[in-house]
Amino acid sequence: MSRRVLFLVSFFSLTVCLTAQEQLVATRVFTEPTGARFYVDGVPYLSAQTFMWTAGSKHTLTAEREQYQFPGTRTKFQGWADTTGRFSSSLDTVNIIADPTVTAYRATMSTEYRLSIIFYQCNTTQPDACRPPGTITVGGASYTSDAELWYTPNNEVTLQAFPNPGFVFAGWGPASNNSTSFIYTHRMRGPATFTGMFAQGKRVTLLSDPADLQVAPDRAPQYAPAELDWAMGSRHVLGVVSPQASKFDSSKLYVFHRWSNGAGAFDWYTVNNTNQPETLTAHYVPGARVSFLTNPAGLKLRVEGRDNWPVYNFVWGQGLTYPIAAPLEQTDSRGRRWVFKGWSNEGPATQDITITPDHVANGFRLVANYEAQSRITLTSNPPGILMQVDGEDCRSSCTVFRAEGAQVRLTTPASLPMSDSTRLEFNGWSDGSTATRLLTVSGDASLTANYRSLYRLTTTAEPGNSGLLRVEPPSPDGFYEADTVVNITAETKPGFRFRRWEGDLAGTFRSGNIAMTVPRAVRAFFDITPFADQAGVRNAAGETPDAGVAPGSIASIYGANLAGDYVAGPASPLAQTLGGVVVRLGNRLLPLLFVSPEQINLQVPSDLEEGSYQLAIRWDTYPEVFSTLRVSRNAPGLFQQRVESTLFAVASDAEGKAVSLSNPAKLGDPVTLFGTGFGPYERPAIDGFPLPEAPAFPLADPLEVLLDDKVITPEFAGGAPGQVGTAQVRFLLPADAPLTDGGVRLRIRVNGKESNPVLLPVR
Repeated sequence: MSRRVLFLVSFFSLTVCLTAQEQLVATRVFTEPTGARFYVDGVPYLSAQTFMWTAGSKHTLTAEREQYQFPGTRTKFQGWADTTGRFSSSLDTVNIIADPTVTAYRATMSTEYRLSIIFYQCNTTQPDACRPPGTITVGGASYTSDAELWYTPNNEVTLQAFPNPGFVFAGWGPASNNSTSFIYTHRMRGPATFTGMFAQGKRVTLLSDPADLQVAPDRAPQYAPAELDWAMGSRHVLGVVSPQASKFDSSKLYVFHRWSNGAGAFDWYTVNNTNQPETLTAHYVPGARVSFLTNPAGLKLRVEGRDNWPVYNFVWGQGLTYPIAAPLEQTDSRGRRWVFKGWSNEGPATQDITITPDHVANGFRLVANYEAQSRITLTSNPPGILMQVDGEDCRSSCTVFRAEGAQVRLTTPASLPMSDSTRLEFNGWSDGSTATRLLTVSGDASLTANYRSLYRLTTTAEPGNSGLLRVEPPSPDGFYEADTVVNITAETKPGFRFRRWEGDLAGTFRSGNIAMTVPRAVRAFFDITPFADQAGVRNAAGETPDAGVAPGSIASIYGANLAGDYVAGPASPLAQTLGGVVVRLGNRLLPLLFVSPEQINLQVPSDLEEGSYQLAIRWDTYPEVFSTLRVSRNAPGLFQQRVESTLFAVASDAEGKAVSLSNPAKLGDPVTLFGTGFGPYERPAIDGFPLPEAPAFPLADPLEVLLDDKVITPEFAGGAPGQVGTAQVRFLLPADAPLTDGGVRLRIRVNGKESNPVLLPVR
């Protein structure tokens, strides 16, 4: 067997033997707090240690009673204890037995901080300097030399300094932030050093005149004479007690006047650097009891520059002058306004009072008399309305004061635009009065200017001429009071069809309701649909007595959306389609002079027999619409032109010039009138083409010109050369023609059918 095998067998055998015969115990030893020195079996340690001891073995634990860890910090031993709570001891050295049930031993230590008192340094070359300047007490114990004291953390320690005669206390040094208070409390959060600083004092004596009154050096009252030891160069308050009663006669009052060095009450005084004692005298004068009142009570006064006195009772010095003032206007705690009327001594609102011996003997009393003002509180609903009170602005809310019985003019806007679509309208004051009013003041009053909101309803029809939007209830300017329910109905114009609503109204029904809680906008959309006037096709010359039209004449179809725009056709030949528009009679397309959305002028076929026909009009892809064509052999109409509000005949004079107001016809001269629908010609004409200059196309039927009751046979009546569907009649204007309205009113008659009357300007 090798040596290695022998070693392993031996080690295993030894382990088995130890396990069978001995039990090891793990025991931890430490201090709390950590960092303190302790000994285990004579060996020192500074941190927690764990030991493997044989159960039942004996050991020694030792802790140092005091030990210093840092400058000014130490720990003190308190006692030993184990983890079971069965063992504890205050001895610094204990003997223990290793026990499997005990896992640790703890040495409890307490921390203390050093408080150092540096008292003074003795100068051995000047023995008198070693005389203690004073005593310092710490926690009630007195010290006259340097000392070191120990305290637990957060302990509060009170230090007091008591200077000996001839010395003064000057402060505690940097540890107290240079506090000069002779009492100082310090909390121990670490080591601290205090230096009690004393300085050589100088005797200062404070007297009073009269004697035996109080003075208050550094605000500490005491009867004069006050013997004080103050450090040279130090600053002190020359305090006084004022007013005060005599020490020997409490009925006599005194008021401070001045110090003998000219200083006032509670002035600063700096001790000079000489060794000579100093004496200062506080001079007092007899005091008078002074009272000020207000009528009514509780109002404010300004006395000696202040208006926040709790009461207006004072003691003032004889021979001294004091200012008083009564505010001209003021408001009491309940918000009521008062106006000053005068003092009881009939003096002005602001005056000076000088105290006399009589005041000292008998006292002084003064009353400020006030008169109440009525309060008017104005508000608006809603807030923010700019109102006026006697011509001055008042926005939303204001309070004005007036004497009882006074009249106040209140004005508020009758209407107030807030935006293009919102406005406010005056709805009455809270007492029911009008916007502008006179209010007679009688006690306090509160008034509110009430307004109501109005919102604009904007209605739009698209296209613009497509229809009318009728609203109920109606509004002259489109504004409605808030919450009004408005019914809107779309009424279509000829040539359109309602499609839908947009905006604040939706749907495809022509009528709907909308609540005016805010400004509203509604748009109605219409679709174009061509429309022909149900009155039928009419004479293009205008309104004629006969509703029919003659073959070969020019006729007009009226309606809406008959075409997209005005389009005039060629003069020769006439077109059968213009701007996408055709007019159909059966299978025949009629010749067109022009088309427009509202009117189409065309030539009636000259071969039509009398009777009724139906014309079909189509524009682009829109559905056809129909109009009735009533044909008569004769349906005369005279063309006319409008000048301002008067219709004048379309005519020419003997020279072929147009007759007008500036070129009137002459009595006795020939005149030619133009019209259409006179009837058939003696020879046929080709539809859609202008008549030639020759041969002439006389009427087949006789024609008469009527001047009131006067009948004139024309020189010629027939087709107008160079024109399509136009006829003319030429006659001699009689010299004795009856005049009316600056011209001659005339008409024509064919086969008993009369034309429309026209006015011919003459001279």
